[in-house]
Amino acid sequence: MFDLRYQLADTGLYNLGDPVSSGELRAYERQLNDLLAWQQQMKREMALDTTELLIQRWEKIYKTSPEPSDSIRDRQIKLLNKRRAKGVLTPSKVIAFAADFNYQAKVIKQVRPFRYRVDLGYVDTLDIAKLDEILINSEPGHQAHEFGIEQLVGRVEHLTTPSEPLVYVSKYLICNTFEAGGEWTL
Repeated sequence: MFDLRYQLADTGLYNLGDPVSSGELRAYERQLNDLLAWQQQMKREMALDTTELLIQRWEKIYKTSPEPSDSIRDRQIKLLNKRRAKGVLTPSKVIAFAADFNYQAKVIKQVRPFRYRVDLGYVDTLDIAKLDEILINSEPGHQAHEFGIEQLVGRVEHLTTPSEPLVYVSKYLICNTFEAGGEWTL
């Protein structure tokens, strides 16, 4: 990069001791800094996860409609999820979906036929309703998921069990069969 002072000194238009020349140089420097800041802002606006000024345009392109209570980050996540939902749902996409909500995820394929498990790392608060909705909307009709919490074992000090056993029923749409886990009480 060149020094503007030396370039201007060669032309005779700039003098180091002249206050007018120094003022013009500071003005050029401010304009250049503004231009560089504008360039950085435009780079941020082109990425869905950092856009703020152009978020309405991106929502129009991706045909998403924000809720009135959504923050800018929620709107950005909706845009990212809309982009990621196109194409095949891969384990890396599932991990990226989970990373949006600050979960460290690991995907285990085929825990049962047409079912995969998303193991989440240790979390203080577990609110996976939005993540569950995103995965349901992005996965194909024959595939389903379940959640597991890897590091919860050994960290729970007091675990209570319900008086009645829980029954989990899953319907596989492909072969129209049922699978049940737990104990049945009639």
